Amino acid sequence: MKPELWIPIVSGLITLLASFFVAIYQARTEFRKLTRQLEQKYTTSLFDKRLEGYPILFKALNDLNNVIEYGSPTNQQLVEFQKQYDSWISSYAIFLTRSTAKVVWGYHHYLIDLLEQYRDTPLPQERWAEIRNVQIVIGKFLRAEIGVFDTIAAGSPELEKPYVRAIIDKLYQSSKKTRSRFGY
Repeated sequence: MKPELWIPIVSGLITLLASFFVAIYQARTEFRKLTRQLEQKYTTSLFDKRLEGYPILFKALNDLNNVIEYGSPTNQQLVEFQKQYDSWISSYAIFLTRSTAKVVWGYHHYLIDLLEQYRDTPLPQERWAEIRNVQIVIGKFLRAEIGVFDTIAAGSPELEKPYVRAIIDKLYQSSKKTRSRFGY
């Protein structure tokens, strides 16, 4: 075979091989891009579902905590709360992270045991304090999952101003009684 024929054949093979590798690289790059877009869409959808459901549970927890803090809670109120809680779990627990799920499901079982144990007698004040404290922790977990603690606010209040510090100190002093009642 003539050397003049080898040059186009070799250059054609090199071009074909280069085109093949470029096509593979482009396909992999496009696949990674699509994967990232899909993950972002999934993350956004999951976040939207959490924003839909978490405030419902947060409100139920806070409502019962208000009854515990300011009123005379009854076992019946706890039974009603448990029904709400179980309904929320049925609808939204699928969106929980692993760590929050452990707390939420643990509290679910705790309520079942507690209501069984105190079926015919009122819950003692220590148990109500325990319920309130657990619910505060669950509320913190929910807020953490939707980024309330980590999201930078558009503006930040100036807490170190003397008049603001005086108000905060006064509020802190007035809440000592409530906090000591619940163990912190």
